[in-house]
Amino acid sequence: MNKNEKQSILLVDTDPVNQENVRRILNDFDVKIVVSESAAAVIDLVHQYDFALILFAIAPGDEEAFTVADELNKSEKTRFIPVIFQATEADRETLLGRAYAAGGVDFLSKPIHPVMFLAKVKVFLELDDRQRQLSFATAKIQEQNLKLEERAIRDSLTGLYNHNYLLEQLSREISRARRYDTSLSLFLLDLDFFKDVNDSCGHPFGDFVLKEFSDRVKKRLRKTDIFGRYGGEEFMVILPNTDEKHADVVAESIRDVIASTPFSYKYHERLVTVSIGVFSGFGEKIEAVGRVVEYSDNALYQAKAEGRNRVVHYHVPSGGGMDQSIDPLSDMIDLSQQSRLNATIEKTRAMTLASFEAMVHSQTREYDLLADRNILFGKVLDRFGSQLNLPDQLLHSFRRAIKLHDLFRCYIHDSSLARPGPLNREQEEMLFGQPLMLRELTTMFDFFASERVILYSHHEHFDGNGYPDGLKGNEIPLAARIFALVDAFVAMVAPVSEEEKKTMEEAKAELIEFSGSQFDPFLVDILLKTLKQHQQQASESEKEKNEEDADAAKR
Repeated sequence: MNKNEKQSILLVDTDPVNQENVRRILNDFDVKIVVSESAAAVIDLVHQYDFALILFAIAPGDEEAFTVADELNKSEKTRFIPVIFQATEADRETLLGRAYAAGGVDFLSKPIHPVMFLAKVKVFLELDDRQRQLSFATAKIQEQNLKLEERAIRDSLTGLYNHNYLLEQLSREISRARRYDTSLSLFLLDLDFFKDVNDSCGHPFGDFVLKEFSDRVKKRLRKTDIFGRYGGEEFMVILPNTDEKHADVVAESIRDVIASTPFSYKYHERLVTVSIGVFSGFGEKIEAVGRVVEYSDNALYQAKAEGRNRVVHYHVPSGGGMDQSIDPLSDMIDLSQQSRLNATIEKTRAMTLASFEAMVHSQTREYDLLADRNILFGKVLDRFGSQLNLPDQLLHSFRRAIKLHDLFRCYIHDSSLARPGPLNREQEEMLFGQPLMLRELTTMFDFFASERVILYSHHEHFDGNGYPDGLKGNEIPLAARIFALVDAFVAMVAPVSEEEKKTMEEAKAELIEFSGSQFDPFLVDILLKTLKQHQQQASESEKEKNEEDADAAKR
């Protein structure tokens, strides 16, 4: 029903005189008069037009007219169209009862009395007009409500579903998968180094990347998949009826379409990659929402630790899975237990490191030579990690890794610690063997798994000429690339021997020289930017201090 559509009246009458009279009386009204000389045609006409009124001329024996009227009265679509029957004065008494029984709202005699006819028709036209306005207003309200509801579940920048809606839908899909014994997969996607995208190209470009990323991902999904922005540069995809094999195909296609095409906007162009953590489950074995999200998040963290721009699947340990009676309360209890377990593991790591340090100190004091280096390593790492937006968990792994690395060098009496100059053959052989020995050492303690990845691969070179495995580019875990870069810089500016110490500018020049061969060029650029910012801040602080000292001297 269109508010501005011209009102129409259906006149069912075979009498041309009456047809003309009706047209003449209603001439001043802006209405369309549709004439039908057959009662049988009425049903088709009421589906073509939105009639405000039907004027139905009848005569004795006209059973078809009453049959049609009955049919109109029984249909939900047409039962509210008012029908005014017309007959001659002589037939009034005969037809009046039948007319009202068939659903008529009024009865008029022929020939038409203009004043009475006009008054009654006007009432029904006004009722129809009010009904149109009410319907239009109701439709507008419903439309606004839908927009408000949609806005409440959408992210304002990307137009994707928001965090709360995603978790609601995930809960529903888990229940459905458990009820119907079907598969379900969940992706957590995180744009790699997005903080640097914003810092180097500006937030308008960052917003463009988020929207373009959303569009690219949507083209790789089905209509039944649920895609949304989980928060910041992190996104979630819920894939009903999707097992691990098919989830891997979808995730890899998303990763590829993001990494293969640069993001271009105005004056900026930037290659951006995405890391994806995947969880896949089936039927009753799928656990509650909090646990499923945690599994995907763990896989995402692993993808980032292994080098980013990759897909990692989470696998529930054998014997895992949920009890059928699990509920949100038990899930909260499990998360609490997990938190306590994490705290226990962290305490065990610290105690193990402390024991190892005590053992090394009991044999040699060489570790004291590395104290300044370790302090500087931590400071550079903090600044670099902040620039890369690295999680605290990974920063803690780096700190443990450098301590394990240096303690182990002291433990095996690495002679290169105290002897400046080029390495001799024996020292080179020991150096080449260290990654394997460090892996062997950390394998004894499974809670050093992240540190094992870092220490084993940190001698790999970006061009593939490193060791022990000759990995190249993104094949080298990102954590190992970061560690190698920071370790090399610190070794240049804070070596054990003062004879080998380089100035800040000399160290930066060497990083630039080996960018793309030994070191990841992207990480070199970020580290140089970090060092420059720190130098500027230090210079400003020194200037302020000198001004304060000068003021104090004057007083």
